[in-house]
Amino acid sequence: MWGLAERKTSRFGRDFDVSDLYDQLDTLRGYVQDLTQDAGKSASHSYGRARDFASATAHDAEDVMKDNLAASLLLTLGFGVVIGFLISRSSK
Repeated sequence: MWGLAERKTSRFGRDFDVSDLYDQLDTLRGYVQDLTQDAGKSASHSYGRARDFASATAHDAEDVMKDNLAASLLLTLGFGVVIGFLISRSSK
């Protein structure tokens, strides 16, 4: 039984080439670097699109508030009263 295991180990030892292992590791390292760079580019592109969308939405909201100034002030006052009521109620 042990003879079979030793033969398999010695067969692996004969076929094992350290330089081939280093070449495979270098290739793998290159793949990982490429993957990391691609992921970074994709993330920065997505971040830029999200930032542009949020900025455009904020400008649209600001324009709507400027167009409806009275309604914006009443809405803000109403939110302030509700939040003040909730805060005073929770402190009792």
